Amino acid sequence: MVSKVRVVIISLMTIIALLMMLCVLFSGHIITANMTMNNQFTGYSLLKYLLLGLILLVLSTCVIMLSRKYDKLVKGILWVVIISIVLFAMLVQPYAPVYDSMGVNSQVYGLVHNFPNGKWSNYFSIFPNNVPITTFLFWVDMPLRHFLTGLEEYLYLNAVYGQLLIVFSIYHMSKLSNKMFGNATRNVLLLFYIFVPTYLMQFTQIGYSDTFSLPFLVAGIRYLIDLFYDVNNDQTDIIGFSGLGIKRVKAIVFSSIFLALALFLRPNTIVVILASAIIIGLFFWRQWRLLIVLLVALSLSTVVLKQAGKVTQEATKYQVSHDKDLQMPIESWFLTGYYLGGRSGDEINAITDKYKKYDQRKAYIRSKLFGKLKSLGVVGILKTWRDKTNVLFGIKSDFGMQYFKAFRNHGNHGLQEQYLRNYNYLVPKMIHSTMTVTVLSILSFGILPIYLWLRHREALFNHFEDSKQQTFSLIAVLGVFESLTLFYVLLWEVQEHYIYMMFPFLLFIGAALWQWTLNKVTKSIPF
Repeated sequence: MVSKVRVVIISLMTIIALLMMLCVLFSGHIITANMTMNNQFTGYSLLKYLLLGLILLVLSTCVIMLSRKYDKLVKGILWVVIISIVLFAMLVQPYAPVYDSMGVNSQVYGLVHNFPNGKWSNYFSIFPNNVPITTFLFWVDMPLRHFLTGLEEYLYLNAVYGQLLIVFSIYHMSKLSNKMFGNATRNVLLLFYIFVPTYLMQFTQIGYSDTFSLPFLVAGIRYLIDLFYDVNNDQTDIIGFSGLGIKRVKAIVFSSIFLALALFLRPNTIVVILASAIIIGLFFWRQWRLLIVLLVALSLSTVVLKQAGKVTQEATKYQVSHDKDLQMPIESWFLTGYYLGGRSGDEINAITDKYKKYDQRKAYIRSKLFGKLKSLGVVGILKTWRDKTNVLFGIKSDFGMQYFKAFRNHGNHGLQEQYLRNYNYLVPKMIHSTMTVTVLSILSFGILPIYLWLRHREALFNHFEDSKQQTFSLIAVLGVFESLTLFYVLLWEVQEHYIYMMFPFLLFIGAALWQWTLNKVTKSIPF
C-alpha cells in the first residue's frame, strides 16, 4: 500500500516539474529578444539562452572529466571564484535594503543604538510578520553595538552576515551533493553557483527574512536528508533511542535547530517541513520512531526560539496591537495572489484600504476575492498559475534587480554615482548569466522521468542500495523546491526575486541530473 502511494506521489511530483518546464519554455519569445517584465532590461531569446546553456554544459563536462583525477584542485578553484565574487560584490555593488527590508534594518538600528529605551514603529504592530527577522538581527547586532555608530555601519554589518550566510548555505549544499551523488556533482553545482551572480552579489546583502532564513533552511535539509540517507527501510530492526548513535544524534540536533531558525524567520517554510515529513514517511515508514524523534526535537527548538523572541520583544518594549481595525485579514494575501495575476498593485491597495473597520474590510476583501475567482473560472485560474510560475522562473524575469537600486554609503555622492555606473554595466550581464543557469536547471526536469525509471530498475533488479538512497535524496530536494513554489503559485503573491527561496534546491536538482546525464555520455572517454 505504501509503495503504491509512493509511486503516485512521485509521479505527481514529476508531472508538476514537467508542467513547470513547459511553462518556462513558452514564457517569452523563442527567437527575438525579450523585455523583462518591468521593461527595465532587455533579455535574450529562449534560443540564445539555450545556446548559452549548451556552452555551460560543455564547461560542466570539462569539470566532470577533470574531477576524476584532479578533484581537490577543481573544487579549490571553484570555491576561490565563488568567494571572490561574494567579496567583489561588497566593494563594487554594496546593495542597501529597500522598502520593507529598509524598515527592518532601520528598526534594528534604533533598538540596538538606543537600548533599552528604543521604540518599535507602529508598522510592526500592523505587520508582525517582520518582527522575527528584526528580533534575529537584534540578537546578532547587539554584541557589536559599541563598535557601531550609525545606520550605515549596521547596514554594512548585516550585509557581511548575509554574505557569510550565503557561503554557509553553499557549503552545506555542496556537502549534501557530494555525499548523495559524488564529487563530480558537487563540482558541477559549484560551477552553477558561479554563474548566478544576482544570487551571490545582491540577494543576501539586504538583510531581510528570506535572505537570512534560506541558508538555515538549506543546512536543515542537508542534515535531514543525511539522517535518513544511511537508513535501510527494509531492515526489520526499528531504530529507537538506543540505536541512534552519535552521528544520528548530531543530524537530529542540527536539522532541528536550523529548520527551527528557518521557520522562525520565515513561517511559510512550514510547507517544506510538511512536504519533507510526507516524503520521509513514504520512503522510511518502518522507521516512524526516528521521524517522531526528529519532529519532537524540531518542536522543542521552535518553542525555545519563540520564547527567546518573546523575551527579547519584552526587553525592547514591543507592543502587540490589540486594535482589530489595524490588522489585515489573511484574505488580503489571497486577494493579492489572484486579483492582478498574482502581483501586488495600486488596485489591490485601493481594495484593502477602502474600509477602516476590520469586519467591513474583511467582508469586502472576501467578496472581491470570491468574485475574482468566479470570473476567472477554471481556465482563468490555470492561466494565473502559469503566469505566476513564469514570474518566478520565466525568461522575462530580471530576478528583482529593478527593485534593488539603492546602495550603502548614502552620504558619498561620488561613490553613489560609481555604484550606479557599475549597476548599469553589470546588472544586464548578471541577469543573462543567472537566467542561463535557471533555464538549464529547469530543463533538467525533462531528464527526471528517465532518471527515476532507470534508478528504479537498478534498485529492483540489481538491489543497488545507492539507487534507493539517491532517489530519496533527489525526491526530498524536489519536494522542498515544489512545496515552496506551489505555496507562491497557489496561495500567495509572486515577485521575481521570490525565486531565491527555491534557487539552491533548483540548482541542486539541475547539477545532479545534468551530471548524471553527462557522466553517462563521457564515461567511455579516457582521461
